[in-house]
Amino acid sequence: MAKTTTISVRMDAELKSNAENILASLGLTPSQAISVFYKQITFQNGLPFPVKIPEKKLNDVSVAAMKDKDLDEYRSPSNLYDDLGI
Repeated sequence: MAKTTTISVRMDAELKSNAENILASLGLTPSQAISVFYKQITFQNGLPFPVKIPEKKLNDVSVAAMKDKDLDEYRSPSNLYDDLGI
């Protein structure tokens, strides 16, 4: 039998509960999910997904709603304040 070890992690209780509910619906225990994650780390030689700050870009639904309501987009609060004259 393979040797096993223990991992101890502190995390937000709500995050843990939400994730474990999803894992249960997939038929996985938290231990199995962590094993899959670690196997992918070793297989990919790094994290198995990109880690980056997402681009702040409006999605198509938001753009359509703004056009429908004739709303403007501002790059910063100061641009809005300038347009409003404050």
